[in-house]
Order: sequence, then structure tokens, then C-alpha cells
Amino acid sequence: MTRALVYFAAFTMMGALFAGILLLAFLLVGVRSTPVGVGGGSQSAEASTAASDAGTSAGPSTGPEASATPRPPAPPDPGQPGFVAGTLAKPRIVDIQVTDLLLFDPTVATVQQGETITFQLTNVGKAVHEFKVGPMKDVFDDLPGTPEVADINPGTTKTLTYTFSGTGPYAYACHAPGHYENGMIGFVNIIPTTKWLGTPAKPRMIVMRMDDHLEFVPSEVSVTPGETILFVLPNVGSALTHEFQIGPADRVALDQADGQIVVEIDKIGPYHVEYMTYTFGSVGPYAFACHEPGHYEAGMKGIIDLAS
Repeated sequence: MTRALVYFAAFTMMGALFAGILLLAFLLVGVRSTPVGVGGGSQSAEASTAASDAGTSAGPSTGPEASATPRPPAPPDPGQPGFVAGTLAKPRIVDIQVTDLLLFDPTVATVQQGETITFQLTNVGKAVHEFKVGPMKDVFDDLPGTPEVADINPGTTKTLTYTFSGTGPYAYACHAPGHYENGMIGFVNIIPTTKWLGTPAKPRMIVMRMDDHLEFVPSEVSVTPGETILFVLPNVGSALTHEFQIGPADRVALDQADGQIVVEIDKIGPYHVEYMTYTFGSVGPYAFACHEPGHYEAGMKGIIDLAS
């Protein structure tokens, strides 16, 4: 009888201990399964606010600043349906933004020879800029007397009207301290009224756009044997850096730039524009390409058609 009582007491104590363990486990599971923030609300609300703030906080500018209001549609360029050439009495408006990247947007304006253009210059950033336009050499040399607008302050718009009577090359630039050196330049692509050949003194401009799709636009251009061409090279992409190499096709394919027969400009960053002058011989074939890693292999190349 005594032994039975002892067994019963031991069994009772073990049962109580097991029940206690089950209760403790249940309480722990209940605590861990309760969602964070339930019962207070403020913690989840603060997390949401922090995420919203992180998404809208200002950081370093990585692309052209957006205008406070969307740009209205621009008038058609030469060659586009509905194009009307600007005149002295009624100039055509060309909108250009100046940005805190120390760049123009756009970096190329297309103009018909003889047109009168009113450049409408809007400062969408915080730095003060200027705008000078005219013959490329005069503009890049900051020649006194070249038409310009100074003190384009943040949030303001100024205008400058210019008649492009010749074939160029024409350009524009900002010579505020350090801006030109950063690449704050642009080009006016003149569509001539009659066909003409580029010479070393007055090269013909061809615009070769590059983008994030690893392509040149256009991918084929025609030049006359012996002609001198000013290649204008805007990178209109937002992510990739490119280069432009030109020369005999076999040597361009092998990336054999030597600075004389095969010449190149490398490290053309997003939104930037570069330029080079090249005089073609009488015998081809010639080609151009980008040899940044993987770009040529993806098809970033083109051909020069020597047409007499």
C-alpha cells in the first residue's frame, strides 16, 4: 500500500510538471506569433513613413532634372511633317534646358540653313549658367562678341535669337567657371539648302547618336572620297558609357586605334556629347564601332558608304 502511494505521488508530480511545460510552451508560441506592431499601430506607421521618406529624399543628381511641368510638344524639326522654317518675323522656338549636371538638354539642335531660331533657355537646376551660340570655333574659344545670354539664374527662362545663314559648323556652350570643362556644350546640325562637301576648314557635320540599346543611329552614313566630316557624338542613354572609333573597316574590327588612321574618342558618358573630325581617303571600306566591353559583340557598329 505504501509503495502504491509513493507511485501515485510521483505520477501526480510528473503530470503537473508536464502540464506546466505545455503551458509555458503555449505562452511562448503565442508571443512569437503575434505580428509586430499589433496593439500599437505606431511602429508600423513609422516604418511606412520612413520608407516613404527614403523613396522621396533628395540625393545626388544622376540625370537631367525634371521640369516642374512637362515640356509642351516641340515644333517639328526640318524634314518632319508640319515643319515651318523660322524667319526674322517669326522665329522658330527651340527649347533647351540647363541642368545641375552642367550639361545642356538637348545637346544637338537641328536647324535648316537660313533659319532664324529663338533659343528658349530654362534653368531647371540650382547653378547659374550662360548660353553662347555661333560658329563652333568662336563659341568654344569664348570669343568676345559672340552672341550670348549671361546669368541664367535658377528657375528662370531667357531667350536668344540667332539666324543661321551658313552651313556651319555651329555650336553652343556655357562658359561659367568649370562648366565648359565639364562638357557643357551642344551643336547645331544644319540641314543645307544645297548639297555641299566638307573640307578641313569647314567640315560637314554628321550626328551619330548612341544609346543604352547598344546601337548607333544612323548605322550607315554616306561620305564622298576625300571629304572631311565633323562627327558629333551625343550619348542619349542614361546608363552606359560608350566610345566611337572610326577608320578602315578591317582595323576597326580589330580595335586597332592608332590616333592617325584609326581614331577614337572613349568614355562618352550618359547625356554627354563629344566630337571628332575625320578626313576620308579615296579607297574604302571604312567603318565605325564602339569597343567598350561587350558593345561591339552586341552589334554596336556601322559602315561608311564612300559615294562619289
